Amino acid sequence: MAARVAAGAQAKSRSEGPLPAARLARLGLAAVLAGYCALATAQSFATRLQWGPDEPAHIIYVRSLALDRRLPAPAAGEAEDRYLPGAARSHQAHHPPLYYALAALVWRAFAGWPDQIVSYRDERTGEAVTYRVPGPVRPVRFLSIAFGLGALAFVWATARLVFPRRPALWPASAALLGFTPMFTYLTSVISNDPLVALLFAMAAWRWARAMRHGCSYADAALVGLISGAAISTKETGLALVPLSALALALAPGARSWRERAGWIAAAAAVAAVAGGWWYVRKWAVFGHPFLYAYHAPLSDLPPEQAARVRAALPELVFAFTFVPFDVIARTADANLVFGFFGAGVAVSLVGLLLALARQREEPMSALEIQSIGLWLLAGALILAGLVRNIFLVDWRMGTAGGRFLVAALPMLVLASARGLSGLSRRPGRGNLWLGAACALLLGMNIYVIRAVAAAYGTLGL
Repeated sequence: MAARVAAGAQAKSRSEGPLPAARLARLGLAAVLAGYCALATAQSFATRLQWGPDEPAHIIYVRSLALDRRLPAPAAGEAEDRYLPGAARSHQAHHPPLYYALAALVWRAFAGWPDQIVSYRDERTGEAVTYRVPGPVRPVRFLSIAFGLGALAFVWATARLVFPRRPALWPASAALLGFTPMFTYLTSVISNDPLVALLFAMAAWRWARAMRHGCSYADAALVGLISGAAISTKETGLALVPLSALALALAPGARSWRERAGWIAAAAAVAAVAGGWWYVRKWAVFGHPFLYAYHAPLSDLPPEQAARVRAALPELVFAFTFVPFDVIARTADANLVFGFFGAGVAVSLVGLLLALARQREEPMSALEIQSIGLWLLAGALILAGLVRNIFLVDWRMGTAGGRFLVAALPMLVLASARGLSGLSRRPGRGNLWLGAACALLLGMNIYVIRAVAAAYGTLGL
């Protein structure tokens, strides 16, 4: 009798659908995706064509694959960038080709679109400038928005796995990512950063699944494939290899350490096959697996100039993690921007510490602690790689270096969402902190779009 009652209750529960909180979380995700699409589309039209970060060089790379079916030759700098049929040169040619190959498919699909004419007045000279932009540029920009949508969906799914009892965190995590101005900006132009961010979001999701449900060799191979795809998109993807090994080491269910080592080896082997070939090729062709267009290490600067650069770098890296500050500097209040995002980071860290301090009365699960540790470590590894490049490759990477951290933003916003929810003992009040942060980010994002449009004279502003 009791079994029949229990079965009837389960059937009734299934017929009534998911719990209200879960339904609200799904509606929240839909609202976030719609809001992000509106913001990213507005930002794409606000940003003058071919004026995104290194966008002309990215376009040359895409055109070379789409029209000539060949990789462009490396250029020593922007002055040498040229698209000539069969002889393209780009200072972004050092990047792996996965993003550009996908973008080339879109370029070929929209090859018949008419060219666009862009006109503006140069503020320094006062002269009118007009140039022609190939028709497929706009559709390829929308590919970046599609990658951004994918990143938001995987952030939502990861939050659902790691924080199953906190459904408010699921859409809030996606909103924190989608409403961050720099994420919106980079996913509205032609760049390989949106695909990297998507792959980092996918990796976070697969790590969470492995650490919650256990792992198999097929799971490990999929983790390796995601890492290999990231390596084939940008060098920042290399951070996923050791982090994936750590996630698999933490996954439950292994019968022995030998089996666990097998998972890690399988993931590493798949990543090496999927992405390592590019670095072997560069080593064979150019004599170095990490070839860059520029070579101006910080250590080569005169001592006084190097000291000034070192003093300015922390602020610059921090600012460019969240906003395209070079574009909006003319109209933006620097103190407002730094204060806003600085306060947000500080409050999130305080919330995480408070949540850890309440372990006895409100314990965090092992999955939460392990996942947050991996997410923060991802940001630290990318930051370490940026510092390495500034000192040993090109100090100018630091002037907009925060863009490198956008790859880890899907993971960092997950940690930030948990920190904001931990500011209060009561879940309802924690949700208020989350809602306030999302609303403030949305307002800042709209402000940045208006500032970009004003800088470029687009959108009628």
